[in-house]
Amino acid sequence: MLTRLALAAAALALALVPTAAMAGHSELEVPPADTFLLGGEQKADMVVSGRNTGQTTITVLAVTDGSSPEVLIATVAPGASFQHAYGPGQIAMIRNQSTSETARLSVDFTGSPSSLSMAYLLPQKN
Repeated sequence: MLTRLALAAAALALALVPTAAMAGHSELEVPPADTFLLGGEQKADMVVSGRNTGQTTITVLAVTDGSSPEVLIATVAPGASFQHAYGPGQIAMIRNQSTSETARLSVDFTGSPSSLSMAYLLPQKN
């Protein structure tokens, strides 16, 4: 499953803005029916918080590795916010529930940006 990851750092053009309180910030876009992944190799806790600035509902999940079950953290409607602390090695998953509209979010996260993987989990094609 996670072997279908597509490296997204260049495609996303994430604007990482280091500050004392957070490691990074991104105005994130998640294509229809796609999932954005953050983390997985971090050695310390990572807090991810954000606000749904788009017009489609997203789900926020956590997973430890490709074989463990996904854990639902929140369902986030347009205009709503979320925050969750992920443990070392956990992956934050932000999934666009729409099959036709791009999701938009304003996301902040803690941790060292150089040690945080960022990728898309491509939708499964049948």
